[in-house]
Formats: sequence, C-alpha cells, structure tokens
Amino acid sequence: MKNRLVYALALLFAFGMAGCQDLTVENENDPDRELALAAPGDVENLVGNTFTDYWAANQWSDGGMPWSTIADEISSSWANWGMRDMSSEPRIAWNNDPAYSRNTMTEQPWFNAYTGISNAIDALIAVEGNEAQFEAEGIDPNRIKAFALFNMGILHGTVATRFDQGFIVDETVDLEAVALGQAELNLVSYTEVMDAAIEFLDRSIAVAQANDFTITADEDWIYGLDVTNQDLVRLANSFAARFLANEGRSPEERAAADWGEIIRRVDAGITEDFAPIGDDNGNIREWDAMKFYGQEPETWARADYRTLGPADETGGYQTWLNTPVAERNVEGLASSDRRITGPDSLTQDGKYFSYIGVAGPWPSARGSYHYATHTHTRYVDYLDANANGAMMHMVKAEMDLYKAEGLLRTGGSTQTAADLINNTRVTNGELESATGGDAVGSPADGHWSNIGIHLASASLWAKLTHEFRIETFATAGALAWSRARGFNFLVSGTPVHFPVPGAELETLALDNYTFGGIGGPGAAPKRFQRGGPDKGTKTR
Repeated sequence: MKNRLVYALALLFAFGMAGCQDLTVENENDPDRELALAAPGDVENLVGNTFTDYWAANQWSDGGMPWSTIADEISSSWANWGMRDMSSEPRIAWNNDPAYSRNTMTEQPWFNAYTGISNAIDALIAVEGNEAQFEAEGIDPNRIKAFALFNMGILHGTVATRFDQGFIVDETVDLEAVALGQAELNLVSYTEVMDAAIEFLDRSIAVAQANDFTITADEDWIYGLDVTNQDLVRLANSFAARFLANEGRSPEERAAADWGEIIRRVDAGITEDFAPIGDDNGNIREWDAMKFYGQEPETWARADYRTLGPADETGGYQTWLNTPVAERNVEGLASSDRRITGPDSLTQDGKYFSYIGVAGPWPSARGSYHYATHTHTRYVDYLDANANGAMMHMVKAEMDLYKAEGLLRTGGSTQTAADLINNTRVTNGELESATGGDAVGSPADGHWSNIGIHLASASLWAKLTHEFRIETFATAGALAWSRARGFNFLVSGTPVHFPVPGAELETLALDNYTFGGIGGPGAAPKRFQRGGPDKGTKTR
C-alpha cells in the first residue's frame, strides 16, 4: 500500500492546536495515521468515521447554536459559544483574537472540516492502485472512494459557506512537501472552495453511480442509516443544491446562482427527509446541539420572535417592531398557521412550537429583546430521550423550496412553485393553498419586518420564505444564517461570512482580520442596501 507522511496534514491543519484543545467536546475521531493505513480494514474504519467530522463542524454546539442565534432563528443570550456576543444588538464585529474565549464558534467548523478532509484523503491514497488487495479481503474499494469523496465535498462546502476563504485539498497535494516548506498551499476565495466542493461531490456521484454497494446501519458510517450507492447519489445532489443556493453573500450573488443547475440537483436529490440517528449513550459524537439545547426552553433557548413574528395576527409583533430595540419586551403571538399556535387561544400549542408563557430564562440586563414566549418542539422526542433518536438534518421541504425559488427566479411555472410551497403550507400549516395566480412579489417580501407573510393575500415570495423558516427550523447548522444573508434578512452588522480563525492566521504568520459590526466590512447592511462584502478589516 502506498506509504505517505500523512502527519503533514495534521501539522498543517491543526493550526493553533492549543485553541483546538479548548473545544467543548473532544473530537476522538483522530486515529494514528500509520496505524489507520496499515490494512484495508483500518482504511475502511478511517473513512467510516469521516462523517463525524462533518457532523462536529455543523451540529455540535459551536457549529450550530451561535450560528442559529445570529440568524434570529433560535434566541438565547447566554454567553456560551459566542451566542450573546454575536446575537446582541447593536451587532459587533467578530473577535478573531486567538485568545478570545468564544473562538470555538469558528475554530470548531474550520478545524473539524480539515480534519475530516485529511482523513478522507488518507483513505483515497490508501485505496488508489491497491483495489485488488481490498477486494481480496472482502472490502469494496469503490465504496470507500465514493464515501471519502462525498465527505470531502460536504466538508469543503462547510468551509465555503461559513468563511471568506479557505484551502482546497485533494489527494494530489504533496502534504509532506507542504509541511517541510518545499511547496505551498494557498488560501483561495470561498467561491473557489465551493467550486471544489461541488467537484468532489460530482466525483462521489460518478463512483456511486457506477458501483453497487450499501453502507449498513450497523456500520454506523451515517449514524444508524442504511445508505445504498443510489442513496448516496441523491444525498450528494441535495447537498450540492443546498451549497449552491446558499453560497451568495448578498441578494445579487444569490440571484446570480445557477438556478437551473440547482433545480436539476433537487430533482436528482433526496426523496425523503434525511435524519441520522443520534446515539448519545456513551457516544457523545452522535448528537445534535440544536435539537437538544435549542429545544430546551427553561434554561437554554427559545424560538426567536423574528422567525415567528411575521405570522402573528394579534398586533403584538408589530408593537415589538415599533419599539426601540433596547426597550423591546416580548408581546403576544397567535397565528392561523397551525404549526405555530392552536386554533383556540394564544397559549395553545401548535404542531411545531409550544407556548411557554414566560419571557425567557435570561437576565433582562442582557437585553429583553431576546425574550420569547414559544419554543420549538417538532423534534422534542430527541430531547426527551436525552439526545437519542432521529436528528433531522435535511427535510425534503428544503429541496422543494429551492426548486420553487429557482422557478420564481427563472420565470418558470408559478403554479408549480405554488404546488411546491403547498406541500407543507397546506398539510402542515393548514393554511389556504397558494396558487399560480397569486402575486409573485419580490424576494424582499419575506423580510422579518413584513407581517402577514403566511396569509392568502401574501405574495409567493413571502409564502416561500415563511415555509422555509418554519420547515427547516433548527435542522442544519448555519442554514438559516446563510440563507438570510442572500436575501439581506440579517440584522444590520451581522457578519455575512467569517474570517479564517485567528489561531490559523497566527500560525501562518498572516495579518489578522475580521468582519461585521454596524457599517463594518463584510457586515449585513441596513435593510435592502445593495453592495457585496469587502475584504475585511485588519486588526493588527
């Protein structure tokens, strides 16, 4: 088997390793590389654990909770993981100092992504040219290749979605030469990293389409799910659709996405919800903070008023909007959307959200505008089972709504778009059907200051946004945030992407820089102000 100094990548990508040691949950998925490549069975075990690096980057506390609060999806003013600092108003610039106590908000997604990429590359190198040896031991080398490439795709996609730049690394990079200073691996823009992510996913699709295999639930590569080669093809296409739709940092960039390609990916994608099975009984890696902390209202979090308020029919949310931010306190909330509230009273639970009846568990000094009266309960069985059970990560409705968006953006059938919106609007929300004759409106119609976006009189764009917010709530880390920036729905001053972590920059001897803050570089502008992000502000 081809031997290679795989510790070079660890040296390269474990930039600021001291910072990594401060992560809330230790990542135990980092086996000794030489042992991992010693035999085909070891390689299979290595690649089988790579999805954990993706999951850690996106669904563990640092990669999920603060990214949801800055999107005003989940509300919490506790300081953990940067939630208070980054979701309070006025918004501030991200503190990219390596010594910042909440630096894991960016370090966890970054370092886990490149750890997973490292492991996937190791597996690819081990298999290439040695397929016969793997087959002789009853191990399918094509399954390893397809899964490694799939994870390289979703991990590069994670970096491209969250950061302004990153590294592109594949099995052709001579990591030993890089580690010895004999070759360079340069940072490139998020657009280039995203292009690479899609290429990796397409390589995975090509291998999976050409070879029959099954990843079994017992093997636990994707946490308790049986995944055939065709399932992997569909999943890769759906991740590609998600990444392509949410790559844009501004309304102009989102509009310029290849929506025809996104629709094609959706049509080739998942046909049912994707929900890995959490197993937190002594296996801390298989858990989802957004389904756990994000649904625990007595201590941790509530459903943010900006997500549910646009569907309010009491006037309470309008009062809240009309009140200066520092003086805001939670108001009433009731809606004809049966996912939010029941039909009989303000305090009756809806299908997805429940009334708690108190302002929130956080000190008023941290801002009463964080307060909320409802909590998300759609996946409460997972919380009640102490982080065991299905962890919804990609609902089929997400894909339907990308297709509906693509149709609206490209002049496609408004009736088909309405039908896709109705897949959840009517059955789940018990709302009047959207029709192809409804006003199309504009993407701006879904802004959180527009009340009544769920009503029959609302435009198709407004109804689409409402469905996306309610149906994808707390599914994937950074999903609500990355979508909102593409519509200019983030609160002014919120970073539209984040810098390379400061610990990484320090190791590379590069100037530190950051994004965000009112009027700052790379910050969400005031409502509907046009113009993309710039290149950041140096902090030293």
